[in-house]
Parts: sequence; C-alpha cells; structure tokens
Amino acid sequence: MNLELKNVTKAYGSFKALDDITITIPENKLTVIMGPNGCGKTTFLRHIVNSYSSKMSVAYVPQETFGSIGMTARDVVSLGRYDKSKFYVRESEEDKKLISGAMKDMEIEAYSARNLDTLSSGEKQRVFIARALAQNAPWTLLDEPTANLDVKHADMLMSVLKSFNRSCIVVLHDINLGSLYADNIILMKDGKILSSGDPSTALNCELLSEAYETHFMSAQIGERNVYVSSKL
Repeated sequence: MNLELKNVTKAYGSFKALDDITITIPENKLTVIMGPNGCGKTTFLRHIVNSYSSKMSVAYVPQETFGSIGMTARDVVSLGRYDKSKFYVRESEEDKKLISGAMKDMEIEAYSARNLDTLSSGEKQRVFIARALAQNAPWTLLDEPTANLDVKHADMLMSVLKSFNRSCIVVLHDINLGSLYADNIILMKDGKILSSGDPSTALNCELLSEAYETHFMSAQIGERNVYVSSKL
C-alpha cells in the first residue's frame, strides 16, 4: 500500500522540524529524501516508522547503529528474521535463504563469523543494512545508509535497492546518487517539502539552489542530469 501522510507537524518548542506535510509515497518504488542539514529528513523518516510500524512490518536502519555488540556479523543479520513470536524457534529454510541472500547482496559473506566489533564502520553499516534486507518487510527505510560507505558500496547498495523493486525510502546527501537511482524524489527545506515526484521534474538547478542556498549547475549524462554546486 502507499504511505499517506496528512498535515504532519512536529515541533520542538517553537522550532518546527516538520511543517504541515501532506504527501503520498508510492509503494514498490525507491523514494529518496534529500535536503540540507536540519531540514527535517530524519524526523520525517522517524514519523513514518512510528506511524506505520504498528500496522505492518517496517525495516528501519537509523543513522547510528554502532556500538559494542559482541555478536558475529551473521548473528546480527539473522535478527532481521526474528520477532517476539518466533525468537526461540530455529531458523527455517526460508530464513536461511533470506539471511544468505542479504549477506551476498551486501558483500559481507566473508565476515560471517567475524565479531561485529572488529569490523570497520563501512562494513558494520553493510551488516545492519543486510539485517534490514533479510527482514523482507513491506517497507524498508534507511537513514543516510551510504554515510560510511565508499563509492563502490554506495553504488552497490542503491543498485540492490533498485533491483528489488521494493517499497523503499532512503535519506541521502548525495544528490547525484539519488537522481540516478530514485523513482521518486522528495526535496525538503525548513521542515517543508519543496518538491516531489519523478527526478526529471522534482530536481533541477533552480530547486536545488533554493533548497541548499548555493548555486548549482548541471550536465546531462544519459537520461539523467548531474548536478554540481558552485559559487558564482
């Protein structure tokens, strides 16, 4: 099902993190949320998680997932297959298939028996993303999942999400990565949605300049534009 948000406002004192947002986010699409720091992207994503997690299974990877855990990489990924009703039940063949597939997609099979605490930040990030993918939820939400990833693995992640044809919402800072892979763009500024829709219409130099308060130039490569920030 599509996600429907109507007149959503979130305030912290006099500061409005979200300001009267109404939008429909389509299912089976890769939606990318972008905008400057402090524009409300994370608050927006958390509101969706809080609003829909009681109605259906939602896989969510927040910005910060690290810390001392003392589990192997595979153990962490396997947590995506367990809820309260089956936590003490052995893994089914379907569980094993989804866990193995998620680890393969994130290229972390070699770390299967490694303690999570021994992995780099980027490797840990891929483990937690694999856990969300193994959950196989109707909606997968990721907050800045490429922040600790190198160029190769950031591109790999977005390619995997695109190929799944799943309902995904991803917060990104990389405008061009979002433009390349997104089916649907939400561009935010000051707690409001500045534009939304297909990247060909929801992103342009004028909108990006308004959102980020800096000048943008673009060049067309294939069917998509590449955007570069520069000062006049």
